[in-house]
Amino acid sequence: MTAKKGLTAIIVDDNLAAAQTLADDLRAAPEFGNVLTFTNYVEATLPLLEVQPDVLFLDVEVPGKTGLEFLQSIRPRLNFTFKVVFYTAYTDYMIDAIRHSAFDFLLKPYKQSELRTVIERIVSARNTVSHFPQGELLPTTHKLAIQTVSEILFIKMEQILMFQYNGEQRSWQLLLTDNSCHTLKRGTSATDLLALHPILARISNTCILNLTYLTAVENNTQRCRLAPPFGGMEVIASRRYFAKLKERFELL
Repeated sequence: MTAKKGLTAIIVDDNLAAAQTLADDLRAAPEFGNVLTFTNYVEATLPLLEVQPDVLFLDVEVPGKTGLEFLQSIRPRLNFTFKVVFYTAYTDYMIDAIRHSAFDFLLKPYKQSELRTVIERIVSARNTVSHFPQGELLPTTHKLAIQTVSEILFIKMEQILMFQYNGEQRSWQLLLTDNSCHTLKRGTSATDLLALHPILARISNTCILNLTYLTAVENNTQRCRLAPPFGGMEVIASRRYFAKLKERFELL
């Protein structure tokens, strides 16, 4: 059996010309070895299960089902890791894409430099998390194993709200969406935590946030506004990490 060369991508876009342009550009990239295109999510479902691509390029506006709806419906049936890049002409979908664990966002019509940036991020993330299988974009059924001082927690990525550093205890604490707090074992570093998943971002020296729940950052105060029911929490980004956060979102 011949080994697969390069990454495999599946594109779903009802605009055949747009899909073909993206497919041609990906095939021209040395990182990709197999690119398949489909015009709707129904015909893409079976090949997705069979091919098990590394990357999905999903158009948000496809007749019959949106890319967000498709991603929600298909994830429980998948048992392999993958990354999702939403691409559309509508910037309104950016926050929804992040909340649904999109790895990146490509705005139509894209520039070659923008596509190149996305490809490089995909390759970089793949290499960075190669020793952390749980760090890939995973089906929602996948659980992470996180060591605390008293037990090993088996939790889903969406259950993590943030990590906060406790200076007195000299250790990181895990805050879950059920409002429970768990102290991690000493020696766990911010680098270890950030490697768990690309959706985690450091917003200050003492806070690593799950961007799924971030809805806004005030320009003057750097106060982070979180999605309900966490809107009342006081979370402040430092100026240093706020600048990095803005750079990151310019790629989406």
